[in-house]
Amino acid sequence: MSVVVLAALCLIVSNLLKKDSSSWNSGKYSAGGENLFANLDVNKTDKLTVSSGTELSSIVRNENGWTIGEKNSYPADFRKIASFLGALAEVKSVQNVKAGKSQLEKLGLGDGDREKGNAVLVELSEESGKKTNSILLGKMHFKKEENPNPFFGSGPDGRYVMLLDGKFQPKLISLTFDDIGSSPVSWADKSFVEIDKIKSIDVRKKTADEGWKLVKNTENETFSLSDLKEGEELDPGKIAPLASFLRNASFQDVGSLPANFAGDTAAIETFDGFKYEITFAPQEKDQYSVNIKTTADIPSRREAVKDEKPEDKEKLDREFKAKTDIMKEKLERETAIGKWVYVLRKNYIDTLLKTKKELMKEKKAETAPAVPDPATVPATDSK
Repeated sequence: MSVVVLAALCLIVSNLLKKDSSSWNSGKYSAGGENLFANLDVNKTDKLTVSSGTELSSIVRNENGWTIGEKNSYPADFRKIASFLGALAEVKSVQNVKAGKSQLEKLGLGDGDREKGNAVLVELSEESGKKTNSILLGKMHFKKEENPNPFFGSGPDGRYVMLLDGKFQPKLISLTFDDIGSSPVSWADKSFVEIDKIKSIDVRKKTADEGWKLVKNTENETFSLSDLKEGEELDPGKIAPLASFLRNASFQDVGSLPANFAGDTAAIETFDGFKYEITFAPQEKDQYSVNIKTTADIPSRREAVKDEKPEDKEKLDREFKAKTDIMKEKLERETAIGKWVYVLRKNYIDTLLKTKKELMKEKKAETAPAVPDPATVPATDSK
């Protein structure tokens, strides 16, 4: 995204910060303190390094936008980066904390706190490689309440930080930065495929009789099994999750697609012309490696409707172009996703893991009619 967009998002963050700082306007704390990054130019910042313990994330801006070095230049979350940089540019201290160097560990700001994973080090650099700012994020600050909630307690309302400028001056700020971590995947763009209006889904497994294919003739129909045999009945409850398949899916990890990646597959076709080839293989801890390749048949021209009036043509052409532009943008975004392997929790693809037999309604066991006990049958008089 452009520098202009980055600056605009940072301005929005600035206005939110001014609003949120009102709760710190008291006799003990002053929201009008020192601006910690008064000279920070977000538009010149081209590298963000975040580290804690053994984890390190190097987020770099280049010709492809913001990418993550530790994930083979996987796209980073632009909005998260813009929000964080905008917050840093505006954040002010609400209190200088009186603490000697030997007391810094109590605030999570000691020499070894980053190595122990108790603090997060953030370093900003320009394109030239020159490091412009460094800050250590320490322990959270919790407001003391007279009548705290006995069940949930109170959440953090600030954080102890320290600029690495050689002054060893801890400060308290009114932001928590609780989403700023050193895990590379936490900075990844979490945009994913959006599979809607499924027309057919063909699951192919290593054992042929475990595979299955569901189809619809129209959007409003329910799925039917393509080769349903006599005595078999599809269980609607077991295929219900397909209505929201992969919707809001969040991946646990991501990596480059290996040349030899293999597993079971599912071919999905939608009513709007998109086709997905999904390959999935088990990992450990109820997780699966998943690769999704997307193609689409997007019409290049609109077919005129019967008895179309000339005055309607412009409107219909405009609507057609708007629709196909959205489809092209979606295809471009989802085609890029096909270059990677994602680690997903099992529940996101659980329906694909079922065999054909597991999609069927369970047959109720037939019980033989009860035979009366002769001892309980009343005797009849015979003549």
